[in-house]
Amino acid sequence: MLAAAVAIFVLFPQLIGFNRALSLLGRADPLFLTLALTAETLRYVVSAATTHVLARIFGRRVPLAPLTQAFFAGAAANRTFSTGGAPGMIVRALFLTRQGVDAGSVAVIYLIENVAGLFFGTLVLVMGLVSVANARLSGSLIGNVTFALAIGGPVCAVGAFWLYRRRAWVETSVHAVARGLNGVLTWFLGRPIYSAEQVQRALDQFYAGMPRARCAPRFVIPAFALNLVRHLSGAVALYCAFLAFGWPISPDILILVYTSASVLSTVSAVPGELAIMGGSWAVLTLSFGVPRDIAMMALLLSRTLAFWLPIPVGYLAFWNLRRQRYL
Repeated sequence: MLAAAVAIFVLFPQLIGFNRALSLLGRADPLFLTLALTAETLRYVVSAATTHVLARIFGRRVPLAPLTQAFFAGAAANRTFSTGGAPGMIVRALFLTRQGVDAGSVAVIYLIENVAGLFFGTLVLVMGLVSVANARLSGSLIGNVTFALAIGGPVCAVGAFWLYRRRAWVETSVHAVARGLNGVLTWFLGRPIYSAEQVQRALDQFYAGMPRARCAPRFVIPAFALNLVRHLSGAVALYCAFLAFGWPISPDILILVYTSASVLSTVSAVPGELAIMGGSWAVLTLSFGVPRDIAMMALLLSRTLAFWLPIPVGYLAFWNLRRQRYL
């Protein structure tokens, strides 16, 4: 899977000519390169800060620096196995349980983070769609945010509430997924990892923990705010990637490109995240009039920071966490 991503990464510059790609890279503005790297790194710090805040709901003070390393280690696992976000969630869960956060509380933390991510992801995606589709609203951020809140907010809230209230359906689905995962792990490792009793205990802890989350808005609200910062950091990193090559991409197009490609990557388990996000970014940016050479180089730069950089950093973080017995 990693080899396929490498092949795509190497072949992309050929679409504009290898010499042209080297020329653009040599003229890239180092200031915006640094800002893109900073914004991408900030995403991991803010993600760790979100989990750090939510763990306080359950009376656990998880150290922020090692937790940030766990996020990098999880990202490296995601990139290596190219199976969505499951490997990273496992790495972070192992870290959190070592810090005394039980499995059900971890599930509550993941749920709140995912609801927040879906909420703000929907908001910014609707903003981009409205801005591009309706020229009168293009540039009117207040109008776009209002429309996104009116449409995306209730949809996310109702969907989460509907799912939470159907505990029997949730338990049946989780047990089915656990059995399937155990089957795969037994095939690979020769033994199952989870028992039905462990899964049920985690579900019971989850439903016991949710009322505590509802009664702790002083932690949940900052977690939502941090999740918004995480989305903005990713968009800023992509924006700086375009600026590094001298192209100030329109903010509404930037929002649409960033969020739609992220959604495609999230819902797809196809090996090689670069192919999914890279292909969608290339199609969208070219369709909005971005020159082909700029679109390709901005794509390569942003994916280098988001896809490739976490691999060596993440494995170094994983080694350090093991050395310090955090994992």
